[in-house]
Amino acid sequence: GPRAIKLLPEGTIFAPGLIYDFRYPAKDPKIVGIGFAATRDLVSFLRHEARDRSGQASPLADEAGKLHVSHAIGFGISQSGRYLRDHIAQGFNADEQGRKVFDGVLAHISGIGKVFMNAAFAQPFRTNTQHEDHHFPENAFPFAHASMSDPITGRTGGLLRGDGSDPFVIEVNTSTEYWQKGASLLATDPLGRRDIAVPRNVRLFMIAGTQHGGNPFSDATPGSCVNPRNPHDPSPALRALLVALQDWVAAGVAPPASRVPTMASGTLVAAARTGFPAIPDMALADRGNHLTLFGDWATPQHQPGKAYVPMVSKVDADGNEAAGLRLPDIAVPLGTYTGWNLYRAPYPAGELCDREGSFMAFAKTKAEREARHDPRPSIAERYAGRSDYVRKTSEAAAALVKARLLLPEDAARYIAAARASEAFE
Repeated sequence: GPRAIKLLPEGTIFAPGLIYDFRYPAKDPKIVGIGFAATRDLVSFLRHEARDRSGQASPLADEAGKLHVSHAIGFGISQSGRYLRDHIAQGFNADEQGRKVFDGVLAHISGIGKVFMNAAFAQPFRTNTQHEDHHFPENAFPFAHASMSDPITGRTGGLLRGDGSDPFVIEVNTSTEYWQKGASLLATDPLGRRDIAVPRNVRLFMIAGTQHGGNPFSDATPGSCVNPRNPHDPSPALRALLVALQDWVAAGVAPPASRVPTMASGTLVAAARTGFPAIPDMALADRGNHLTLFGDWATPQHQPGKAYVPMVSKVDADGNEAAGLRLPDIAVPLGTYTGWNLYRAPYPAGELCDREGSFMAFAKTKAEREARHDPRPSIAERYAGRSDYVRKTSEAAAALVKARLLLPEDAARYIAAARASEAFE
């Protein structure tokens, strides 16, 4: 039959920013989730078997037919990171002989997400944000690695299984995942009432002032958002943490301690209570993505009193996040970097702009700052020229290298960028 959709009445057209639901009777749902078994079996074969069942040599075997594989690491970004979180939670990190599949797993920018499966007509590619795909059940308890009770569903559990199959885990998120993807629930109870003890084989990091996936737009144009987008790149921290995971797995060298906002430190707060300064011409976000149960996903209805309570990081006087892993761009800033932005017309006013962040540069001089009524000290007020800025950037980079949170080659790149910065021209 026809596969086209036509809006009525005649002449109606699709409008930007709106979401259109098309519902129809369906049959013959496909099996989803078999990819977990495929991943388990392939990685297990590559780790342990010199030949397959037909006698074909493994591509990792040497000329003598012997394997030299000592460890395996799983690394996933965004959707593939959610996949790896579910891989662990569903028990697929043990093969059919009970052997561990991945010794270590790093999930980046996955928040508390897993994969929408184990349901008829499930759609594993969907990911819940405040506007897009909001009613798809990507976020399901358990969120954190430690076992705990969920007052919303009455269930008890954690991502880790405690049966010998658990890998070393490093979870890395940008600020965006705290606003859009509930990342604070990795380190608190489901209602955000208290910090939880993070298991010894898990590390959690928030890369302060960064947005989901970084930003390829060097001019920080607003795009479909109100504020200019965030050019701050989380990749240098991610590279260092991947090396730390390798050292943890292969050499038994424990990685740096977790760096996330916490309730105990006073740095984990409600979205409306970050302490964000009144920066002129900047639209402010005061609420994050609402994470709630909503019944059958095909006919979703929010259930009153069935909401989880994610929170975000408190900010400093500049509007930069006060907690987490603060790379040199945040420790020695030239502006304010956030993990949130807001949509502009014709998109819905006041809603988070997909997974984008914001950037608002500091004024160059005190006179310029005062003319704009900007409460943030200008570049000239905070740095005694380029050499002072380079020195402070070098110190911040050196401290991160010492903490094993930045590779020396990335530290050198930060210093070179500071020397070439246009902010002092």
